[in-house]
Amino acid sequence: MMRTRNLRRPTSRALLMLVVAALALGALASVASAQESLVDGSKNFPGAIALSQAYGQALEAKDLDIEFKDNIGTTEVVYPSLQNGDLDAYADYQGTLLTYLGGTPTGDSAETYAALQEKLDGTGIVASKPAPAVDVNGFYVTKKTAKKYKLKTMSDLVAVSDQLTFGGPPECEERPLCLGDTEQQLYGFDFEEVKKLDVGGPITVTALEDGDIDVGVLFTGSSVIPKNAVLLEDDKGLQPADNPVFLIREDKATSKVLKTANAVSKKLTTKAYNDMSLKISEEKEDPADAASEFLEANNLN
Repeated sequence: MMRTRNLRRPTSRALLMLVVAALALGALASVASAQESLVDGSKNFPGAIALSQAYGQALEAKDLDIEFKDNIGTTEVVYPSLQNGDLDAYADYQGTLLTYLGGTPTGDSAETYAALQEKLDGTGIVASKPAPAVDVNGFYVTKKTAKKYKLKTMSDLVAVSDQLTFGGPPECEERPLCLGDTEQQLYGFDFEEVKKLDVGGPITVTALEDGDIDVGVLFTGSSVIPKNAVLLEDDKGLQPADNPVFLIREDKATSKVLKTANAVSKKLTTKAYNDMSLKISEEKEDPADAASEFLEANNLN
């Protein structure tokens, strides 16, 4: 007669160990999942949106789960969102950010980056290496205005500023690198009228072309520059080395994330950055597509 094998029932201790092991595996899976996800925000103009898309998509190609939140606002809005954890990352410009954090940028990219790293130390936020691209506030006038008032530099503009209308981003009067306190101290502009327009975009361009403003602030690396516009030389060096950087919360800044972000930065020349920006602002291309084309051209996706 064949004897049936007795199957031993698991003891309470064994069951407990199995439950603990299952919970531990679940916890590890949750941690791994959290480490592999990232909320990527952006500032509120085409160049900044292109940057965050480029960095974010490159990370997606490395199997990270990326949630994009584009067109949020200025540094004054987006950086606090990064600090409080609403965002995990976003692209900014090192000179602009350093000024916002109370530092003093220079025209030297390496010096400005070193100063930014000092300001970020202990904040729980880290920055990728800066890209070679540069995008700064440019003070533009038409050729007609430049000829009439003999304008070549921003210092030349000071003597006649009280006769002219200025147009630029809504936050310009509060920004040290635009018309804020530093601007007043360095150049002493006193425009007859200041119009709050858009952030280096088509409204400012049209106003300059139509003569609704005499002086307009556009971005040298990402705005559409009218053919009849003249960039006044920043002869006193107000504008810093404003190279793009990708900011990441430290708990998300794994070696893979930083390596990928730095690889993107390395390929972000002013031309590449300008091409993406204009595809978005002028050709009305989807920012995700413009960034994807950049990544593909540089073998980053």
